[in-house]
Amino acid sequence: MHYAESQPEVSFREEPNRLICSGFSQSDFQAAQTMMFAIEEINRNDALLPNVTLGYRIYDVCHTYFQATRTALSMTTGIGITANRCSPFPLVAAIIGGMWSTQSIAVARLVGVFNMPVISYFSSCACLSDKHNYPTFLRTIPSDLFQSQALVQLVNYFKWTWIGIISENNDYGQDAVGLFKNEATKSGICVAFSEIIPTVSTQGKVYQIVKKISIYKVKVVLIISTEVSVGLIIREVYQQNITGIQWLASEAWSTSTLFSNEQAYTHFGGTIGFALRKAKITELTSFLLNIHPYQQNTNPFIVELWEDIFNCSYHSKNNTAKNVCTGLEDLNGTDNVYLDVQNLRISYNVYKAVYAVAHALHNMFSAHEEINFSLKDMFSPWKLVRYLKRVNFTTAAGDKVSFDQNGDPYPSYDLVNWQKESKTYVFAHVGEFSQDENFRLDENIIVWQGSQKEVPISVCSTSCLPGSRRAVQPGRHSCCFDCISCEDGKISNESNSLECMKCPLEYWSNPSKDRCVPKNLEYISFKETLGSVLLGGALLGVILTICVVNVFTYYRYSPIVRANNLDLSFCILFSILLCFLSSITYLGEPSAPFCMLRHTGFGITFALCMSCVLCKTIVVIAVFNVQHPDSNLTSLFSSTKQKVFIFLSTTFQIVVCIAWNILSPPHPVKKITQDSFSISLECDTGSLVAFSLVLGYIGVLVCVCFTLAFCARNLPYHYNEAKFITFSMVIVSAVWITFIPVYLSSPGKYLAAVEMFAMLFSSYGLLICIFAPKCYIILFQPDKNNKKYMRSRPGLRRD
Repeated sequence: MHYAESQPEVSFREEPNRLICSGFSQSDFQAAQTMMFAIEEINRNDALLPNVTLGYRIYDVCHTYFQATRTALSMTTGIGITANRCSPFPLVAAIIGGMWSTQSIAVARLVGVFNMPVISYFSSCACLSDKHNYPTFLRTIPSDLFQSQALVQLVNYFKWTWIGIISENNDYGQDAVGLFKNEATKSGICVAFSEIIPTVSTQGKVYQIVKKISIYKVKVVLIISTEVSVGLIIREVYQQNITGIQWLASEAWSTSTLFSNEQAYTHFGGTIGFALRKAKITELTSFLLNIHPYQQNTNPFIVELWEDIFNCSYHSKNNTAKNVCTGLEDLNGTDNVYLDVQNLRISYNVYKAVYAVAHALHNMFSAHEEINFSLKDMFSPWKLVRYLKRVNFTTAAGDKVSFDQNGDPYPSYDLVNWQKESKTYVFAHVGEFSQDENFRLDENIIVWQGSQKEVPISVCSTSCLPGSRRAVQPGRHSCCFDCISCEDGKISNESNSLECMKCPLEYWSNPSKDRCVPKNLEYISFKETLGSVLLGGALLGVILTICVVNVFTYYRYSPIVRANNLDLSFCILFSILLCFLSSITYLGEPSAPFCMLRHTGFGITFALCMSCVLCKTIVVIAVFNVQHPDSNLTSLFSSTKQKVFIFLSTTFQIVVCIAWNILSPPHPVKKITQDSFSISLECDTGSLVAFSLVLGYIGVLVCVCFTLAFCARNLPYHYNEAKFITFSMVIVSAVWITFIPVYLSSPGKYLAAVEMFAMLFSSYGLLICIFAPKCYIILFQPDKNNKKYMRSRPGLRRD
């Protein structure tokens, strides 16, 4: 009924200090009245405990464990009540209490020695479920183990990962905090700080506890404490003007009416917490109203209730600040905690505890009704404990009451929210938690701190969006992290991913790194810049070649054209034209026909070109070394024999290419690498031997042609064809010597680009070096296009 003003000195002295209590509690008195109501209701019930009348003893322990222990010892042994002698039988059948876990721990340890049952209506410490240490303890309030699970589900539901905890320095607070932390760790919830309200509190210590809220920048704070200790935190929150915090309340203070005022609502409005299930008890209101101070001889607490409700005193001389109580005051017209039967939670647990004892006694007596024993003969505390554990009944409110093997009831809670309706403060029912149905709530009717409608956010670090991963900050909680974008080729499709996943081999990460998309097919497209440049270069070569052909055709009777063997010149121009055209096959998406055409077309056309140039070189050397027109050397290189030579020289390359395409032709392949964003479409050479033969044969032709042309480079005439051929072979040789290492080191589509560039550069080298001087003379110096100039030696002066 009261709270202890000071802790008495507990020692082995003969006369210890007297316990001083004050601060009358209307809620405790309502619980005591509910117990008396339940006992009287049972005594009137002919079906339950017929011919047996229950009695009771009510003690005020001032919320202290040592007074609770002393009282329990008195009820068990009779010491202090029956002339300081041990009674042969316990004075009571069962003890209902204590209220707080610390009291129940002390009482249960003591009376457990005597096998006396203890049923608590408000002690929720999970430690009391240990039947080895507390074999006779039962309760009608769920264990904190279930409340911790419910709190973790609540925090997870609203995605709060950064919270602070303030707890009371007793078994209830510390055990509940330990359970919550264990459950929170499994769910990825980080506890920013965990502070304990000291038993002997100081202003500085409480200040530091509340200051931690600002230091750690938490927006959600869980307080696991009784309303007495919570009051210290409340006052300090007022002084530091801490606002914008979403408070979570344990069942011990979630429905406390001590803070239902405007100042409290400013800082704690929107508080959400779990509370004991409430119920209505029929006719309890009339029983609570049926009291009067004249009953103080049988109930000494009525006078204190009267004085507390009506703010008066029966002892006006001792307290002149109050009015004198007349006894005519009307309880029916008052609004107070004592008469609040709309939120029966603790009192309803007392009601269930009384009925549990009654049903256990009824079942025990019924089992012995055939034997004519007296109640004292058949009653034994350990028997009552056994029958209590088997109790299973339904209250008038429709709630089933039973105990599991640990003496705990079926767990269920109401989720309440501190709201303001007009000028009244209510604990709005916004959800429920039960072991079977788990967690249910109506988020739309919840009012958050500061009367907000949006769920507050409490995180140490903002969630990492898909496309990034979490990197824990060294030395800090796991909830404090940096967000790092996934590497190329990796994705994360969920928020707060710890790792980025690699995409499959044929997929790559999209720009936002949140999903894998098919890799781009990489090849030289006509539309891209590189493809357009190469195509333009090939087409320009085709146009220039056609232009040279037209010039030679138009001036085919001119001395310079006739002197250069028109047939060989056209053959070379035709092969150069084919080289330019075959290079175009390196553009576009590779396919089987195009791959075959790329390599074999290049090999045949370039071999044809080199054969023509070689034939021309041989002819030039032969012509300039002939001493007589009828020489046999001249007959060896007639026009027909030149064509046969070119045909035979090219036939070898044609045979190799045909065999290549039949046995192991070039074919398109996909080159895929894990660290590339694209799939390279390339033409695999197929047979490496055939590819080497093709290139090798061209190399032989180039070397032979270069050697012959180099030997004839100093022919003593103005127009030296061998010199131009030498220049072209130097360019071709340089290009293909450079081509080999570049080709081997080029990745993806650039492999085809290098090959095409080498073809174009070689073709341009042949076209320009061999035919540009001739075209220049024909078009821009026609006066030199005569036999006399061509046959004159550069070292001789002409008069």
